Amino acid sequence: MSVQLSTPVRSITSRSGIRAIRPSGPLNHAPHRPFSGIGANSQKHRMAITPKIASSRRWRELSKGQKIVRTASTGVNFATIVVGAVLTGAVLAMLYTEVFAPNSIPNWFNNIHNRIKADPRCAKLLGEKIKAYGEATSNRWSRNRPIASSIRKDKHGIKHLIMHFNVEGTVDKGVVKAHLTKRPGEPNYEYKYLFLDVPGKTRVYLENERDRDSGEGGKKKGLFGVQWGW
Repeated sequence: MSVQLSTPVRSITSRSGIRAIRPSGPLNHAPHRPFSGIGANSQKHRMAITPKIASSRRWRELSKGQKIVRTASTGVNFATIVVGAVLTGAVLAMLYTEVFAPNSIPNWFNNIHNRIKADPRCAKLLGEKIKAYGEATSNRWSRNRPIASSIRKDKHGIKHLIMHFNVEGTVDKGVVKAHLTKRPGEPNYEYKYLFLDVPGKTRVYLENERDRDSGEGGKKKGLFGVQWGW
């Protein structure tokens, strides 16, 4: 079989006696044709429905597949925003209820601590610079001392908030105990009792429900507001 070259060639004899043929001019190469098989068509089809391409075109310029991609992408983004907003709202609501609300345990702890510091009887027993802190934990490296507290509801629907914590001043230290109740329909808690116990000293009551139920001077009110003497 003979091969015809479009470019003139010349022969070259090497030192070993082997003759080689080298073209005397540039070779004519066939033009490069892009591959147009099944793989190229599938790659072109995949590129045509990507979200980036679908989002950069107008709706009327999109194919059916591109419209599906754009709709799905928009739906996912909207759902992500809604879920994020709901979670953020839930966290903020829980944070307000547990920390900043008027009836939260930290708020009552701060109020009671301020009352202890402002009461002259407590200041006389404890001294100055009265600090308050919770119970020590089993972890000696932990600086956080949680406040011992509980909230329960009785059979009448009354909520009971019970807490106690430690107080310490420059003279002595003691324990503060408080019991508050909130009846159905009432917005805030009311004190059932609030007192300070210092070892070896008389208990100091700051709030006592029995004293509130009694008349002036601690005497009980009788029937129709008359003291009958029993």
